[in-house]
Amino acid sequence: MLRALSIRHFAIIEAAELEFQPGFSVISGETGAGKSILIDALGLLLGDRASAGQVAAGQTQAELSAEFDLGHQPGARDWLQAQALDEDEGLIVRRILSTEGGSRAWINGRSATIRQLAELGEQLAEIHGQHEHQLLSRPAFQREILDRQVDPEVVAEVRLAHQRWHDARAAIDDFERDCGDPAQLELLAFQHRELEALALEPGEYESLEQDQERLARSDEVRDCLARARTALDDEAAPNARGLLLEAHAALDRVADLDPGLAELAKLLGEARINVDEAIRGLERAEPNEPDDARALERTNRRLEKCLDLARKHRIRPEQLPALTADLGQRLERLADQDERREILRDDLERAVVAWQGAAARLTTQRRKAAELLVERVSERLSKLGMAESSMVIDVEPRPDAAPSPSGRDDIAIRFSANPGQPPQALQRVASGGELSRVSLALMVSARGRLHAAARVFDEVDAGIGGETAHAVGQFLREAAAGGQAFCVTHLAQVAARADHHFRVEKSTASGQTTISIKRLSDTEREQEVARMLGDRDSASSLAHAKELLAAT
Repeated sequence: MLRALSIRHFAIIEAAELEFQPGFSVISGETGAGKSILIDALGLLLGDRASAGQVAAGQTQAELSAEFDLGHQPGARDWLQAQALDEDEGLIVRRILSTEGGSRAWINGRSATIRQLAELGEQLAEIHGQHEHQLLSRPAFQREILDRQVDPEVVAEVRLAHQRWHDARAAIDDFERDCGDPAQLELLAFQHRELEALALEPGEYESLEQDQERLARSDEVRDCLARARTALDDEAAPNARGLLLEAHAALDRVADLDPGLAELAKLLGEARINVDEAIRGLERAEPNEPDDARALERTNRRLEKCLDLARKHRIRPEQLPALTADLGQRLERLADQDERREILRDDLERAVVAWQGAAARLTTQRRKAAELLVERVSERLSKLGMAESSMVIDVEPRPDAAPSPSGRDDIAIRFSANPGQPPQALQRVASGGELSRVSLALMVSARGRLHAAARVFDEVDAGIGGETAHAVGQFLREAAAGGQAFCVTHLAQVAARADHHFRVEKSTASGQTTISIKRLSDTEREQEVARMLGDRDSASSLAHAKELLAAT
């Protein structure tokens, strides 16, 4: 459930802080007052694409945030837990738009991507735009509406089966690409022999670089070792070892007179032992390479071979051992081409059969869902003044269909507004007003598969009036069952059915246009509904408004 919405410097909204309750809420106002801006703001918080032009004039950024209660939305809670973004029962989504064109998003105070916003948004709300009825002529949209009624696991099974088929098809293509050209196979074998001849071991290249550095500076190493040896143990001059021996012997003579002196003598003894060990270490560290120049030349030649092959294959030298193993495995796979080809073809055939089975199960589910959906839509169309209309949702599988993530069915919604006329494609037989009513009946009847708690309708009642408007209001009220529904509307009959009413007003001051949003009291609702009927100051309009509100 959407609990609160905060908007700052967005479009022509300077600042707005709104709180919402469960049930059906309407948003009304004069034409052009900016009612749909609220829907746009919510859409951005649910992952819609942003643009720099949505930031208020004279500002550098717009800030949007929304608070949701997830008490009855386990799907959203599970998603948040999977993304490590959960926070008790609540959810706060925030987004900042910049005039430079970028945007940033946060979920429960942690940075999030716009894709994550969109994935979460699918769990939280369904937004039906004012031009959604125009999408009804598109087969993909018709299929999407129907698939909302189908078990999501069946839809997912088809997508998974298609992915497995796609992977099997790609494996065959890769195999044929490698072995289809004899020259390519010969090149592969040559490259592998060349790498095997190099016989570079994992980690060897790094070791060669270290050897090169050490050998190139061998003279410097010898000089430094000699200097250290002289400082520690030079017979011709005072040295560290001799001085330590002298100091230790001096203290050792009086150590039994004072515990402190004994401790100092012990420390000097340990220092002497460490110096002796260091001297032996210096002797061992003396380079024993008989010919540093030849050793350096051998190391340089091997490094050059590594670099040449790495450039040839466009990889880093340390990746050569892995490439050698990879080419060897590819040659092994291609050693018996006929057997390998048969295995891959069997894998592809099994993937096709699995997809066909999944697609067939989806066809069965779609046909059942189509019957139930047509029944619900027909009932609502009757209440919308189209009792004589008829609708059919065709689900026709294509027998020769190639594997597809959406199955093998052609989905088509056909409609007839008048008895005696066979149902035909919607765009051919439905007028604008009829199409709006059909769209509304479908939207209300087709619950989203994610069962979002909030459903938003942006002027979906366009082209509808009279007695039909009462039914529209009742449908939208039904859409809020168990959650929330919001509707931007111009119809008094729809507004009167709402549990909560918000009014949007536009004003201009000092050459700047802003809008304000206010939740109406009971008295203010009567006045607003009267305005929607024609005149808020008219006694008859006010009486009619009170009558409408009382009837709910």
